[in-house]
Amino acid sequence: MLMREAEKKLKGGFLSNLMGAGSRYEDAADLYIKAGNAFKLAKNWEAGAEAFRKAAGCYMHAQSAHEAATAYINAANCIKKANPRESIDLLQQAVEVYTDGGRFSMAAKIQKDIAEMLEAEMDFENAMTAYQLAADYYEGENAKSAARGCLLKVATFAAESGDYSKAIEIFERAGTEAVDDRLLKYGAKEHFFKAGLCHLAAADIVSARRALEKYCDICPSFDREREYKLLDDITNACENYDVESFTNAVVDFDSMTKLDKWKTNILLKIKSTIKEGEEGEDNLQ
Repeated sequence: MLMREAEKKLKGGFLSNLMGAGSRYEDAADLYIKAGNAFKLAKNWEAGAEAFRKAAGCYMHAQSAHEAATAYINAANCIKKANPRESIDLLQQAVEVYTDGGRFSMAAKIQKDIAEMLEAEMDFENAMTAYQLAADYYEGENAKSAARGCLLKVATFAAESGDYSKAIEIFERAGTEAVDDRLLKYGAKEHFFKAGLCHLAAADIVSARRALEKYCDICPSFDREREYKLLDDITNACENYDVESFTNAVVDFDSMTKLDKWKTNILLKIKSTIKEGEEGEDNLQ
């Protein structure tokens, strides 16, 4: 009933035409919103999403951008469980409305939601792009902490895809910034640890050695951390093509500080480069 009333409003009549198109679209949007809420109560998610989407279109015609963005978000929330991809598309339309209106803090929040949904869908390539966009929006609003969180996600995915230089740049920047922040200082060693692993995964032992020296200059306490010792030990193992020493160092570290899946995967990549180098040495003899 409400949907039909909204459609009738859009067609207009004598009185609504006198009041102007803007009022007609706003009245129709209000009816679509009521219909969307009714569908939500009935758990008819697809119909609810369609009602909110039509409301958003009406608000755009009425030049009510904030209301349009809110309607797109409501539509996305309705359809999220039934069709995550459609939900992402609707959220993206909300982001476009916010960016067009210069509301970048809101755009950043929704863009981060999109990134998290893509990550949950295991679409890591597009998730990385979405997190980068969210970081850009946050940085534009000087929301440094939120931007950093998104960028660290970018670094994580970049390393997993083999783009170690990008990952190193982000991890090192995060580590350097953390050293000068009383609240973040403890996390510096984690960022430098990840950056060091990426240097070794890229099979660049020279840059790994230089990086270790640089991290100690930036953070003088770093060479007393277990993360530093592991990086130093496995760098030696890489230089000597010594898989056994590498394995012993990793096992020793893991017995005290459990390695997460990301670090384990990067360490396996490093181990494979040692084996490749060892085989190359054997072939030369």
